[in-house]
Amino acid sequence: MSPESLAKALEEGRVAGWIDTPAHDVHRKIRMLVSGDSSVALGLGTLLPATVDEVIEGLRRLADWDFEPAEGARGKSWVSPDAVVAQAELVAERLHRAKENKERVFFGTGHPTGPLELYARLAVVLREGGADILRVAEGDSFEGYVGGAQIRYVCDVACVSMSGDLVHTHSSRPMEFLLSSGLHADLVVGDHGFAGAALARGMEAIAIVDTNDPGLILAWARGLPVWPILCDDNRPAVYYNDLFRFLRERI
Repeated sequence: MSPESLAKALEEGRVAGWIDTPAHDVHRKIRMLVSGDSSVALGLGTLLPATVDEVIEGLRRLADWDFEPAEGARGKSWVSPDAVVAQAELVAERLHRAKENKERVFFGTGHPTGPLELYARLAVVLREGGADILRVAEGDSFEGYVGGAQIRYVCDVACVSMSGDLVHTHSSRPMEFLLSSGLHADLVVGDHGFAGAALARGMEAIAIVDTNDPGLILAWARGLPVWPILCDDNRPAVYYNDLFRFLRERI
């Protein structure tokens, strides 16, 4: 798949281009982060203090778009499809190294209705190439959610389960629990708190990052070992198929 074909597919699927994440929510969560709100830090609170300008500048570089805080704006976010393709090229290089070096790789997501299938298919590619795909604390319960929660794996991807359902979560608590349970990976692939807590522990991470995930954007801006793909992180699974094909061919 050519870079041009991927850029077109990402824009048609609204994974890149004009995505559904509201620009005003991007600015709101950046302000929350710099004020110390742990709910948007994604496990990376140790990076604070930070400024709004610092996070915005990182976001502009990743998105190739000027996120001007228009007062009262309710428009969508723009992410350059070409910028996403360039990020995907770097991610593919890192995944190729993980395969060639037979690294220990862990997959985890707070988006069971989004890129879960993408991660699961990548895990298959890496395992077939010789990487060691990790599963830790499977079925174990941990604290931090009302009513309790468990770690459940779907095709080698760790998710959070509550009352038998997989849940959408930004929290770093699941990953912090896994780390305390003995998880040690050479590379983590995921999003939200799974990626953030890994970076906070000094691990390398590949992360699907939305424009309103300021903790991970700040981590990248500060030079932490994260390979981000900035895009809409909660589109239906089918819209990530071309991204998977692009990555697989290069891995």
